[in-house]
Amino acid sequence: METVTKLNSKGNRRGMSLGSRKNLEKGGFKKGEVANPLGRPPKELCITDILREQLGTPCPYAPGKTWAEWLARRALELASKNPVYFRELLDRVEGRVAQSIQQDITSKTLNITVMVESEKTKDLVNRVLAGERTIPIGEPNGNNESI
Repeated sequence: METVTKLNSKGNRRGMSLGSRKNLEKGGFKKGEVANPLGRPPKELCITDILREQLGTPCPYAPGKTWAEWLARRALELASKNPVYFRELLDRVEGRVAQSIQQDITSKTLNITVMVESEKTKDLVNRVLAGERTIPIGEPNGNNESI
Protein backbone atom coordinates (compact mmCIF):
# COMPACT_ATOMS: atom_id res chain seq x y z
CA MET A 1 0.00 0.00 0.00
CA GLU A 2 1.42 3.31 -1.07
CA THR A 3 0.98 6.45 1.04
CA VAL A 4 0.58 9.82 -0.60
CA THR A 5 2.56 12.64 0.98
CA LYS A 6 1.29 16.15 0.45
CA LEU A 7 3.95 18.72 -0.37
CA ASN A 8 3.79 22.48 -0.07
CA SER A 9 4.48 24.92 -2.90
CA LYS A 10 8.25 24.63 -2.31
CA GLY A 11 8.18 20.85 -2.69
CA ASN A 12 8.72 19.91 0.98
CA ARG A 13 6.43 18.93 3.84
CA ARG A 14 7.03 21.98 6.02
CA GLY A 15 3.75 23.31 7.40
CA MET A 16 1.71 20.41 6.05
CA SER A 17 0.91 18.65 9.35
CA LEU A 18 -2.46 19.48 10.86
CA GLY A 19 -0.97 21.31 13.83
CA SER A 20 1.29 23.39 11.63
CA ARG A 21 -1.44 24.17 9.09
CA LYS A 22 -3.66 25.58 11.84
CA ASN A 23 -0.84 27.89 12.97
CA LEU A 24 -0.22 29.04 9.40
CA GLU A 25 -3.82 30.08 8.84
CA LYS A 26 -4.46 33.78 9.12
CA GLY A 27 -5.13 34.65 12.75
CA GLY A 28 -3.54 31.47 14.17
CA PHE A 29 -1.20 33.54 16.34
CA LYS A 30 -1.95 37.11 17.18
CA LYS A 31 0.80 39.69 17.59
CA GLY A 32 2.34 39.37 21.06
CA GLU A 33 0.67 36.03 21.75
CA VAL A 34 2.88 33.34 23.24
CA ALA A 35 2.46 29.65 22.37
CA ASN A 36 3.39 28.54 25.90
CA PRO A 37 2.30 31.31 28.31
CA LEU A 38 3.27 29.38 31.46
CA GLY A 39 6.77 28.73 30.16
CA ARG A 40 8.81 25.62 30.67
CA PRO A 41 7.67 23.56 33.66
CA PRO A 42 10.14 23.34 36.56
CA LYS A 43 12.47 20.36 36.58
CA GLU A 44 11.34 17.65 38.93
CA LEU A 45 14.79 16.14 39.38
CA CYS A 46 17.79 18.44 39.25
CA ILE A 47 21.12 16.89 40.30
CA THR A 48 22.64 20.29 41.10
CA ASP A 49 19.86 21.12 43.58
CA ILE A 50 20.23 17.72 45.24
CA LEU A 51 24.01 18.18 45.53
CA ARG A 52 23.58 21.65 47.05
CA GLU A 53 21.22 20.22 49.66
CA GLN A 54 23.62 17.37 50.48
CA LEU A 55 26.67 19.64 50.89
CA GLY A 56 25.29 20.92 54.19
CA THR A 57 24.57 17.47 55.65
CA PRO A 58 26.99 15.54 57.92
CA CYS A 59 29.65 13.55 56.08
CA PRO A 60 29.95 9.87 57.11
CA TYR A 61 33.70 9.86 56.30
CA ALA A 62 34.52 12.75 58.67
CA PRO A 63 32.49 12.90 61.90
CA GLY A 64 31.59 16.45 62.88
CA LYS A 65 32.12 17.83 59.36
CA THR A 66 29.73 18.55 56.49
CA TRP A 67 30.20 17.21 52.97
CA ALA A 68 31.27 20.71 51.84
CA GLU A 69 33.98 20.89 54.52
CA TRP A 70 35.21 17.36 53.76
CA LEU A 71 35.29 17.96 49.98
CA ALA A 72 37.18 21.25 50.40
CA ARG A 73 39.74 19.56 52.66
CA ARG A 74 40.11 16.65 50.20
CA ALA A 75 40.61 19.04 47.28
CA LEU A 76 43.39 20.80 49.20
CA GLU A 77 45.05 17.47 50.03
CA LEU A 78 45.00 16.37 46.40
CA ALA A 79 46.26 19.78 45.23
CA SER A 80 49.21 19.61 47.63
CA LYS A 81 50.36 16.32 46.05
CA ASN A 82 49.60 16.85 42.37
CA PRO A 83 50.35 19.97 40.28
CA VAL A 84 47.40 19.25 37.95
CA TYR A 85 44.97 19.30 40.87
CA PHE A 86 46.69 22.40 42.22
CA ARG A 87 46.24 24.26 38.91
CA GLU A 88 42.58 23.17 38.71
CA LEU A 89 41.92 24.30 42.28
CA LEU A 90 43.67 27.62 41.68
CA ASP A 91 41.70 28.22 38.47
CA ARG A 92 38.42 27.51 40.29
CA VAL A 93 39.25 29.72 43.28
CA GLU A 94 41.00 32.64 41.57
CA GLY A 95 39.79 32.28 37.98
CA ARG A 96 42.03 31.58 35.00
CA VAL A 97 44.89 33.98 34.48
CA ALA A 98 44.50 36.18 31.42
CA GLN A 99 47.68 37.25 29.66
CA SER A 100 47.28 40.61 27.93
CA ILE A 101 49.22 41.23 24.73
CA GLN A 102 49.51 44.61 23.00
CA GLN A 103 50.80 45.07 19.46
CA ASP A 104 50.80 48.32 17.44
CA ILE A 105 49.33 47.71 13.97
CA THR A 106 49.33 50.74 11.67
CA SER A 107 48.95 53.19 14.55
CA LYS A 108 45.95 51.31 15.98
CA THR A 109 46.31 49.25 19.14
CA LEU A 110 44.95 45.74 19.09
CA ASN A 111 44.49 44.19 22.55
CA ILE A 112 44.47 40.40 22.57
CA THR A 113 43.93 38.24 25.65
CA VAL A 114 45.44 34.77 25.53
CA MET A 115 44.35 32.14 28.04
CA VAL A 116 47.08 29.58 28.70
CA GLU A 117 46.91 26.40 30.76
CA SER A 118 50.55 25.92 31.66
CA GLU A 119 53.77 27.79 32.25
CA LYS A 120 55.25 26.00 29.23
CA THR A 121 52.55 27.44 26.96
CA LYS A 122 52.96 30.88 28.52
CA ASP A 123 56.70 30.76 27.81
CA LEU A 124 56.02 29.71 24.21
CA VAL A 125 53.62 32.64 23.70
CA ASN A 126 56.17 35.07 25.17
CA ARG A 127 58.88 33.68 22.87
CA VAL A 128 56.64 34.14 19.83
CA LEU A 129 55.87 37.74 20.85
CA ALA A 130 59.56 38.43 21.28
CA GLY A 131 60.09 37.34 17.66
CA GLU A 132 61.93 34.15 18.52
CA ARG A 133 61.60 31.32 16.05
CA THR A 134 59.74 28.41 17.61
CA ILE A 135 59.28 24.78 16.70
CA PRO A 136 56.01 24.01 14.87
CA ILE A 137 53.42 22.36 17.10
CA GLY A 138 53.63 18.58 17.04
CA GLU A 139 57.23 18.37 15.85
CA PRO A 140 59.80 17.13 18.35
CA ASN A 141 62.12 19.72 19.85
CA GLY A 142 65.69 19.18 20.96
CA ASN A 143 64.55 17.40 24.18
CA ASN A 144 62.61 14.68 22.30
CA GLU A 145 59.26 16.01 23.45
CA SER A 146 56.41 17.64 21.55
CA ILE A 147 55.15 21.13 22.27
